[in-house]
Amino acid sequence: DITLVAAVGSPQSIFDWAVGELESGLPDVFSLNPIKLEADDQEQSDGTQAEFVATRSPEGLVQLRGRLGDDLTQIAVRNFAAAHFGSSNVYPATRTDASLPSGWPTRVLTALESLAILNNGAAIVTPDAVEVSGVSGRPDARAEITRILSSKLPDGASFKLDVSYSEALDPLAALPTPEECVEKINDAVAQKKITFAPSSTDIEDDAMTTIDSISELLRDCQTVKIEIGGHTDSQGREVMNQQLSQARADAVLNAIMARRVLTSNLTAKGYGETQPIADNGTESGREANRRIEFRLVLPEAVAEDTAADAAPEENSQ
Repeated sequence: DITLVAAVGSPQSIFDWAVGELESGLPDVFSLNPIKLEADDQEQSDGTQAEFVATRSPEGLVQLRGRLGDDLTQIAVRNFAAAHFGSSNVYPATRTDASLPSGWPTRVLTALESLAILNNGAAIVTPDAVEVSGVSGRPDARAEITRILSSKLPDGASFKLDVSYSEALDPLAALPTPEECVEKINDAVAQKKITFAPSSTDIEDDAMTTIDSISELLRDCQTVKIEIGGHTDSQGREVMNQQLSQARADAVLNAIMARRVLTSNLTAKGYGETQPIADNGTESGREANRRIEFRLVLPEAVAEDTAADAAPEENSQ
């Protein structure tokens, strides 16, 4: 047997932490007997209320310390924390205490679920309340934690929040806008055109670097609806040009898909010779018209409003 004796006046949180450390680290053949000395004129309840604390560092490391009811509860709490934070990120240092109030496991699990919303912070469970504080990259973090606590804590349980939002931690805030997505992609195409073998759908080797660049850009634009438009010059039959442009647009889509980019937001459309941007009477003009373009696909309602705004007003006589 090993006896741990804490001097009079030792902080309860430090005592609980030390007990938890020893209980977690000692081999099963050892038995721990923790004793916290109290002054004769001091009641056990003064400054020694039960407490469970979970902290999450900016690096994602989670420490559990404080009191849990029994060994089964400790196992359940550790497994719950591992599911939310990853087992390699969880460091348990809790101790058992059979005198905890009813509903304690529910409070602890609810506190951990709330902590998972934060990028870093702390959750403290006491008989009086559950306190959650920290920083999150989710704009709705405070509202979501409030929902979790109010719906899952036992009736009558109170909670306190001190949660702030950090745009620097918000993964969505760093994503480009739909307009920026298309602009960056077309900039890549402008730097190195996507070209094909004559009268073929085979993308030329030196254009594959452009496909690589576009694919990387699309990884941050997977919710943006984008059209891959194929265009030809006016040489040849119109129907054949349309079919060739469609096949080339499909080839670009397939090349992007081959780079393991989600393409559910992409569509391919062939326009043939119907949308020239240069004079088909010159070789340089025909070269400019043979192209792949990326276009932002607007929702129908937005597209209709944009078209209406662009339409000239009729003069009434």
